[in-house]
Parts: sequence; structure tokens; C-alpha cells
Amino acid sequence: MLKASRFTAFYVTVLVLIAANQAFAQGRELTPDRVNQRLQAAAVEILVNGRLAGSGAVIDRDGIVLTAAHVANGKDLRIEVLLADKSRIPATVHGKDASHDILLLRLPKQSGGYNAIGLARKLPLVGSKAYLVGTPFFRHRLFFTGTVAQTHESAEFLNPHYVGVFYIQSASPHGTSGGAWVNGNGQVIGLQSAMLFVNNAPHGIAFVAPLSAIRNLLNAPQTIAVASAGFAVEELWEQPPNYLQQVTDGTTGLVIKVIVPGSPLEKAQVPIGAILTSVDGKPVQTRDSFINAIRAHKPGEEVTLTIRAPDNETAQEFKFKLGSLQ
Repeated sequence: MLKASRFTAFYVTVLVLIAANQAFAQGRELTPDRVNQRLQAAAVEILVNGRLAGSGAVIDRDGIVLTAAHVANGKDLRIEVLLADKSRIPATVHGKDASHDILLLRLPKQSGGYNAIGLARKLPLVGSKAYLVGTPFFRHRLFFTGTVAQTHESAEFLNPHYVGVFYIQSASPHGTSGGAWVNGNGQVIGLQSAMLFVNNAPHGIAFVAPLSAIRNLLNAPQTIAVASAGFAVEELWEQPPNYLQQVTDGTTGLVIKVIVPGSPLEKAQVPIGAILTSVDGKPVQTRDSFINAIRAHKPGEEVTLTIRAPDNETAQEFKFKLGSLQ
């Protein structure tokens, strides 16, 4: 019995050590208060032409700031960054990926560098907690919590273009755009881009630029250009009953809902409500499949769209050159 007891004690000790090593390797999450302290030190506010325009965070001690592209979108802008200690520092554009609503800014070098938070090594898990510091409606540096709702990239139309995002369940009102979403260790997992609104009312779903796109731009800073079609679609099953009653049985495709002024579809007088059935001969049924088909091309390349009225099986083909989003 003594030998068995010693063996059992030894076995339990080994299991405890293994569990402890695994926990150490994975990294224990911080308390929300500690996450807030870490994030507050690196969080910034973005001033454009002297006006508070959005949020952001320093993600490299050399002075690289992460924010949203739409926060400082335009030419000849005077961009400044307001640090945690209220230092007001001029910034220049370091890299831009408008297809994910990401903007990197560079601050002047300073002795000792800047307080910064790093990027997470891996994607967050669905259901995990996420945290954000932002400045909604000029209320400075508020702390928000959320829950990761989906991690794969989807397309959302932020007029006049689509951007690639994933989703976090959270309130993220105007002014938080550009804030860094972090995990329980205070590491960046995404960038606050926009929020789901229906009839001008928020619905608690944040649109978040993905970690992979942030890392790619940080590793190779540049201005990224992608193809843009100049219109937005909705999926057929989203439509109201009175529209669906008009649609011929067996129809598949996407409903054209927004046409950007000056775009090829406007010039061709394609009506709102027409059904896009294919791109380059390949059927499309979801927003994501539409965006993937468009962005398989480069700006300036020609694309072929097949479009028909909801109550008419006769289709027309439209060929035009794609625009550029950058």
C-alpha cells in the first residue's frame, strides 16, 4: 500500500506540473482592470485638421499608430495624435489598406520610444472576451467590453465601398472608430471600423478589421489598392415579401441596392432592385462571394456581370472596367 500511495502521489504531482506548464505556455488572461491599464497607456486619439476624429493605439514602440482609414480620409490633411499624457504630436501616413479600413500613422522618433501594445500571435476564439478603449462622442478614453461573435472575414458595405471585417458583439458608438480591440492579454486582435445600424439605430454588432490584415500592413507598409465595382448588393433571402413575390421561381443571385454616383451601372441605367446572377459567368448568392469575385481582379481590369429584372428571366451582360479602392 505504501508503494501504491507513493506512486499515486508522484502521478498526481506530474499531472499538476503538466497543467501548470500548459497554463504558463498559454498565458493567463489579465483582469479587465489590468487590460484597461495596459490599453490606456497605448491608446490615442486622432486629430484631423485640429478636430477630434477618432481613436487609435500605438502598436510599435518606434511610433507606429493603428487607426481606421476613414478617420483620416482625404488629401492635404493635418493629422495629429493625442497621447495618454495629452501630448499632441504630428503624424504622417505610414501605410493604408482601405479594403479593411486600416490606416497606419508614424510619429516622430523619441528617446525611449512610445508606450505600445503588440499584436496577438493568433486569432481570437469565438466566444472569447475582447476589450477596446475609445472616445465616443468626445467622451475621452472609455473602456468597452465585447464578445467575439465570428472570426472569419466577411464583407460589409461602408458607403461607397466594401471592407473586410469580422464581428464582435458590443456597443461601439461613433468616435470609437480606429480603436484597437485586444484580447485578455492586452494584445491586438482587430481594429474598430464601424457598427451595424438598421434605420439609424445601433444593433450591438461591431465591424472589426482582422488581425491578419493589420499584421500584413505593419510588415509591409504601403498604400494597398483593390478592385471596386461601384455598387452594393443584398442577398435575395433578405428581401421583403412583396419583392420576393415578383421573383421568378428558381432564381438565384443578389439584389442591387446601392449604385455609387458616376459608376458604370449608373451610366448604364441599371435600376435598383435588379438581380445580379453571375460575375464572369460564375453564380453569386452571397455578399462574400460577390466581393471575392470582384477582388479576384485588379483595378482597371474588365469584369462581366449578368443582370436581370426580378420578374423576367431574360438577362443582359454588362462589361466594364473596375475602379480602384485605395
